[in-house]
Amino acid sequence: MPTIKSNHLNKTWLAVTAASALALTGCATDSGKSSAGKQRSDSGGALKIGLLTSMSGPAGLFGPATRNVAELAVQEINASGGVLGRKVSVVIGDDATNPDTGRQTATRLLDSDGVSVLVGMHTSATREAVLPKARSAGTLYMYTPVFEGGTCDPDLFTNGEVPSQQLKQTIPWTQSATGRKKWFLLGNDYAWGRASLDAAKQYITASGGEVVGTAFVPLGTTDFQAVIQKIRQANPGLLLPALVGGDAIAFEKQAYDAGLGNSQAQRLGILYEENTLAGMGPKVTEGMYTSLGYFQSLNAPANSAFLTAYRKKFGPEAPTVTSLSEQTYVAIKAWAQAANAAGSTEAKDVAAKLGGLSLDAPAGKVTFEKNRTATQPVYVGQVTDGAVRIKKTFPAVAADSTCAG
Repeated sequence: MPTIKSNHLNKTWLAVTAASALALTGCATDSGKSSAGKQRSDSGGALKIGLLTSMSGPAGLFGPATRNVAELAVQEINASGGVLGRKVSVVIGDDATNPDTGRQTATRLLDSDGVSVLVGMHTSATREAVLPKARSAGTLYMYTPVFEGGTCDPDLFTNGEVPSQQLKQTIPWTQSATGRKKWFLLGNDYAWGRASLDAAKQYITASGGEVVGTAFVPLGTTDFQAVIQKIRQANPGLLLPALVGGDAIAFEKQAYDAGLGNSQAQRLGILYEENTLAGMGPKVTEGMYTSLGYFQSLNAPANSAFLTAYRKKFGPEAPTVTSLSEQTYVAIKAWAQAANAAGSTEAKDVAAKLGGLSLDAPAGKVTFEKNRTATQPVYVGQVTDGAVRIKKTFPAVAADSTCAG
């Protein structure tokens, strides 16, 4: 069982903290459609995959592993013959955890770089800023991280975990496992945080639990003392944080120092992946629950092969693979498989083949549904002695979705 590596994350956390202060400025961008890039992409050279992710800002600790797995996926696709007999390459763009910057960067990827598909591993705020540009460019947009769900757009496929997958079964399981039913909900104040906590309230009520307090904080918050006092006054037995990256690390460190650690209020994190947990440190994270679609500690042949290839390419000290990066790897591999099946890289042709496509991912079997969501396993991990150990597996969990197929 691999231990969460903190040496790399300590360096990453320092970089994220420094970058956050500089990452919140954005520029207006041209929203018009350009065909120059598309013509280059179709000229017979290498096909380009655009990866828009956060290499800086509050979510910057997620970027390095995401970039790495994208490069690994491309290497494996090329080793298997490429897409339509052509090599593929990946072009990286940094949204700096800022939607205005993300829109500007996506414009470059779509218009100047001429990517054949846009893969996004970034916040929902950036997704909403970028989606109109991808639509106008006629480019398929594959959105891969944990998110709030409910997006029904023919140009967008999603395979990240949504609240119904992460919480509908996990909340009653957590109440049963702990014997506790009083919850405090804490989230970042944007679409994902609010939708996740709205869903959590429904599942808590349905399972006989009680929400004794709720708080939202802006993305990029560094001082959580007022929130910690509010939680202490509510006296919950369970705490569900929907916080991103650097915010999660800052909150948990401050809560632990204030005597409000996991032993006082059992955590059920929904974005507490291995890099974020490592940034908190082992004393802070001991005993925490976390619900995601992938953990590096999964004992499965496909995951072992994936991690072996990853470490061979990037070395044993490479950034830890998490659910966020693994989902990006899956999306790129699925796009290549669908494009080859379609005999085309046109968005509508690839989308037609993606709907119903299944593949054996490192996390297990993943099926891209015709409603543009993904059915996949969901795991509850618990941090024990610095390692995430799987406590519960929910196989083949479909996303609650009202999107038409």
